Amino acid sequence: MENPIDGIIPDFSVFGAEFTQWWEKLFGALWAIAIIAALVYLLLGVVTMAQSGDNPHDYSQGRGRAIKALVAVVILAAFGVVVGAIFAVAT
Repeated sequence: MENPIDGIIPDFSVFGAEFTQWWEKLFGALWAIAIIAALVYLLLGVVTMAQSGDNPHDYSQGRGRAIKALVAVVILAAFGVVVGAIFAVAT
């Protein structure tokens, strides 16, 4: 059986320029909110590390949170490049 969607490319311009502008603004806003949230979690992890004092368990928890948040910030910042690379490989 042949692939029925081979050669079909998603095209949002079918819905008009107003729809395209709307979803691009919405996506941009959600992306910005995600980056801000990841930065807040990074800050909270660093603060937990700084306030741990002599408690290694608290320091370890803060470090783990900070590393996860840092990875999230990097992925979110590079999201456009990652998606572009996926589309370049797929075509």
